[in-house]
Amino acid sequence: MTCYDLKSRTKELNSLLKRTAQALRKMPAGRLRIKCGPPPRYYQVTSSENRCGRYIPKKDLATARALAQKAYLQTIHSAAQQELAFISKLNDTPFTPPELVYSTLSKQRKELVIPLFITDEEFAEEWINTPYEGKGFLETDSFYVTARGERVRSKSEILIANLMNELGILYRYEAPLFFDDGTVIHPDFTVLKPRSRKICYFEHCGRMDDPIYLHNFIKRENTYIQNGLIPGRDVFMSFESSSDPLNMNSMRKMLSALFIEE
Repeated sequence: MTCYDLKSRTKELNSLLKRTAQALRKMPAGRLRIKCGPPPRYYQVTSSENRCGRYIPKKDLATARALAQKAYLQTIHSAAQQELAFISKLNDTPFTPPELVYSTLSKQRKELVIPLFITDEEFAEEWINTPYEGKGFLETDSFYVTARGERVRSKSEILIANLMNELGILYRYEAPLFFDDGTVIHPDFTVLKPRSRKICYFEHCGRMDDPIYLHNFIKRENTYIQNGLIPGRDVFMSFESSSDPLNMNSMRKMLSALFIEE
């Protein structure tokens, strides 16, 4: 488990303790004793005076199951408590995890070192600052400029780009995507999710009522699929037409759900 997991793991363990404690309160008294068979015989032990316990007949097998489940949950509960205690000791002991050593170096040392690990923030900064050559524009193309000073092709794209920027989503506009067969396409937006370091692609189909445009858009989708990039997992899309323009409320919800990592 990396240092980045400790906080979320602590949250998971506390939730598990709560769930097991609630379940244990509903369990029958005592513990289960099993006498090996065949067939096995089950006993409910409720006091130290009667260590053999009460025989559980077949018609009351639900009690045996409940007692077995109780023992299982008690073991889970205890294991969670032990792991929390271990994590607490780790948190109380000052140390620098290996993944963070590079970030502690001076700028001069960083320039001399090839890091084995970099933080999510450093990875994101390097990604966003890596230069690339976009698709380019013709003289006849429309001229729209985003809040970041990028030229885009439509009013909808400037709205989407500015919304991504407002939400803190890291993107590149029309960066080249190279496939193994030599094909090169320029997705509308290439998006980085820093925590998972996953690259995704976002395409906006802005002219759903234009048959030629729609045909080319479908070809683009098939190109993604043929190269292992699956819509809904790696590639995400939005749509509009002249009668159904871009809904910025819906776009905000979609971009937040897709690209903002908790």
